[in-house]
Amino acid sequence: MDDPMRIIKQYENYLREKLSIDILIQSNPYEVGRINEIFDLMVDVLCSTAKTIRISGDDKPVDVVKAQFMKIDSGHMEYVLDCLKNQITDIRNVKQYLLATIYNAPLTIDHYYTAKVSYDMAHWKETV
Repeated sequence: MDDPMRIIKQYENYLREKLSIDILIQSNPYEVGRINEIFDLMVDVLCSTAKTIRISGDDKPVDVVKAQFMKIDSGHMEYVLDCLKNQITDIRNVKQYLLATIYNAPLTIDHYYTAKVSYDMAHWKETV
């Protein structure tokens, strides 16, 4: 059986590199706390021994959630940080919000940025 601390360290090292944590912190110095919280939450999920994890009100098999979290890269992290910065409604359960945002990042990132560009272009045309 693998040593739990060794497994945690392996996931931390993997995520630190895949998410480019050091670069992310350099380019977002005021977001260090959020970056670390997201990082720790991801490690927690990837090391989970639970059978399911609740995402957006659904109990998803832990292996499905882990597979989705393993797809996350530095671009997705920037997206998650952007979502948090632009969040204007009251978040009652921050952990659940973060889990859902991270889980859905690969599924929603393209639409999010396409919508932002469309919005910006529409407003730019109004000013020209």
